[in-house]
Amino acid sequence: MREPAFCAVKCRQPRTGAESETGGAGGIGMEPITVSICIPTCNRPRLLREALLSCAVQTRKPDCIVVGDDSATDDTEKVVSEFAATVDIPVDYRHNRPPLLQSGNTNSVFDRTASTHLMLLHDDDLLLPSAVEELLGCWERYPGLTAAYGKQIVISHDGVPDLKASERLNRSYCRSSEWAGLQKESWQAGVRQQFPNNGYLLRTAIAQATRWRPESEVGNAGDFEFGLRLALTQDGFFFLDKFTTKVRLTCSGSISSSRYDDAALYSYSLLEQCALPDGAGEVLRSQRLMEIAPRAMMEAIRHGQLQRAFQLYLSPHHGWRIRLSPGGVRRSLLLALCGLKLLNRRS
Repeated sequence: MREPAFCAVKCRQPRTGAESETGGAGGIGMEPITVSICIPTCNRPRLLREALLSCAVQTRKPDCIVVGDDSATDDTEKVVSEFAATVDIPVDYRHNRPPLLQSGNTNSVFDRTASTHLMLLHDDDLLLPSAVEELLGCWERYPGLTAAYGKQIVISHDGVPDLKASERLNRSYCRSSEWAGLQKESWQAGVRQQFPNNGYLLRTAIAQATRWRPESEVGNAGDFEFGLRLALTQDGFFFLDKFTTKVRLTCSGSISSSRYDDAALYSYSLLEQCALPDGAGEVLRSQRLMEIAPRAMMEAIRHGQLQRAFQLYLSPHHGWRIRLSPGGVRRSLLLALCGLKLLNRRS
C-alpha cells in the first residue's frame, strides 16, 4: 500500500471550555468534546463534494474531517484537495491502495479519528446545517450518552426532497415524536433500526472498539450489524426529534435497493441468531423478522440460494397471510420458476 496521497493537517486538539463553540464543552470537570466527521468514499467525487460542503456550513464547525478513499482514480483526491484549500477545518485524507472495501474503509476512518466523538457520513448524503450543534446538545442534557441521532430526509439523486418517503422512512424506524429522547431500552434502538445507517454522533472510543465486521461475514448488512451490536452492548442512545441528515436515493446509494444487494438476507440471519431479552425481545424479534422476510427471500432468489429462499418461504415469519398476498404469490411463482430452470439445467 502506498503512502497517503494527501493529508492536509492533523485534527485539532480538544479546545478548552472557554474556547469551545456551542455544544463544544463536555461540562465542568469533563474533557471538552471534539467532533470529527468521517466519510468513507468510493468513485463518487461529485457527490462527495456536496457532502463536504454540508460539513463546512455547520453552525458548529467540526474539529476535523476524515476521508477514506477507495476510488480507482485520483479524481476524488483533487476534490478533497480543492475543498481543504478553501476551509479552515482540518482535513485528513487517505487514498487506499488497494481499496479496503466498505467495512475496512469505515474502520480506517474510525481508527484515524483523534477527537472524542465522531459522526459517520456517507459520501452521497448530506448534513443539515445545524446537525453537529443539535446532536452535541444532547450531551449537554445527558453527558453519559453513547450516541445521538435525528431524523432523515429522503432526497432524489438530484437532491430533491421527498417528504412522503421521508415520513415513511422515519416512522418505519421509530423516528417519530413518541420515541423522542433517551431510549429506555437501548437494544431496541438496534433491533428496530432506529439507530441510523449514518449521520449519528458517537463516542469515538466506542466506535473504534466495536468496529465493522467484514463483508465476508455480514455481506452488505454491515451498517445494520454495527448498530445492532452497538445497541446490544452499550447504553445511552438518544433520539432527537429533528431532521439532521439528508439520505440520497442513488443507483448504488445508502438506502436504495440493488439486484445484487444482500442486506436483508444477512439482516434476517443476524436477527435470528442474536441474543435478546426474554419476553419483549422475542416479540420484537418475531415482528422484525416478519418485516424483513419478503425482501430476504427475494435476495436469496436473486443470489441463486434457492434452498434458503424456500426455507424463508416456509418460515413462520412468512406465514399464509404474506404468502397469499399479491407480493407473496409473485415470490412463490418466481421461486418455482427458478427451481424449474435449475432442474432443466441439471437434466
